[in-house]
Amino acid sequence: MNLFEEQNTDTQAVLTQDQGLLPPRESSLHLGGAAQERLFLGLYNRDALPHAMIFSGPEGVGKTTMAFRLARFLLKHGKEDEAQDHLFGDAAPKVTPETLDIPSDDPVFSRVASGGHADLLVVQRAFDEKKGRFKGALDVETLRKVEPFLRKTASEGGWRIVLIEGADTMNLSAQNAILKILEEPPANVLIILIAHKAGNLIPTIHSRCRKIDFSPLSSEVMEELLRRHGFTFSQEELETLSALSAGSIGQALRFAEEDGLETLFQIYKYLAYMPQWDWVKIHKLSETLSPPSQDKAYKMFAMLFQWVFRQVLFAKARGHNSLPSYLKKSGLETYLQKSSLENLVKTCDALQTHFARTEFSNLDRREAVRGAFALLS
Repeated sequence: MNLFEEQNTDTQAVLTQDQGLLPPRESSLHLGGAAQERLFLGLYNRDALPHAMIFSGPEGVGKTTMAFRLARFLLKHGKEDEAQDHLFGDAAPKVTPETLDIPSDDPVFSRVASGGHADLLVVQRAFDEKKGRFKGALDVETLRKVEPFLRKTASEGGWRIVLIEGADTMNLSAQNAILKILEEPPANVLIILIAHKAGNLIPTIHSRCRKIDFSPLSSEVMEELLRRHGFTFSQEELETLSALSAGSIGQALRFAEEDGLETLFQIYKYLAYMPQWDWVKIHKLSETLSPPSQDKAYKMFAMLFQWVFRQVLFAKARGHNSLPSYLKKSGLETYLQKSSLENLVKTCDALQTHFARTEFSNLDRREAVRGAFALLS
């Protein structure tokens, strides 16, 4: 089944459940974060954990999963067992854990997963019931729950932890509210700001937090995570998917579940005729993508169509006369060589404007598909 055919969403939901696509607070698996884990263990074992950190990196590379992983670890090990102290007149030696792992059957793991741990506060953007989606920004009203939470004594005598998801969406008032807390934090407190675009945070927040960078996942990690979620790809497909998702397992899973690779390879077939388009096939494609039931299919097509030409532009900007291997089948090698950088910039801008106008003005999607090819003529 490709993306141009109607999809069975009920079946997809079952597959998602059976394949264990767990949200970060319930996931015991974290691949690709070995360097960050070593850093956190070293800081913990030296009693040098900062009171605030910024987890920065592209969306879908494991920042939130690692934040919950570290939170579980501290909530489990953050309090020394006083019953063992001075048993024979001397304090018991401090245990130095070598991993952040907490078994999934541990009570701490269960309480974090269910959202029921009294010493963990997770802050997210408010959900707009009318629009059926999360609001675009974290506002100051949402952030006001942080200060009273931190003033309380930890229920288990250890750490109190705050995870702020989408911290880069905080408006200025919200950032100033968090800044006041960061300036005079209570003892045994950890605040983790999770940001896809850390540059959106004001400099004074940066100056009071330790920044932890998360890089795009390697193709080996991507392959393993995709396999664990029930997807198997050839090396060529995996390379294309890694480039398409920019090393984000979240994006890679989206493309895998919505047949993004199949859509991309279909686009390559149409582009092979450039600039002598097969208008009969293009008209059929436009009719297929136009019904409301094909909303996801159309949006995937529009996004990937633009992505292809952005990759051509990037290749030209880097001074390359040949396309990366994942674009070889697009048939755009000659187009790359003959086009100037200026013209490629204009083409990408024109395509972006074209699809954005269609979406904003709710125009006929059949004309949007046909018009995209006409722009390239």
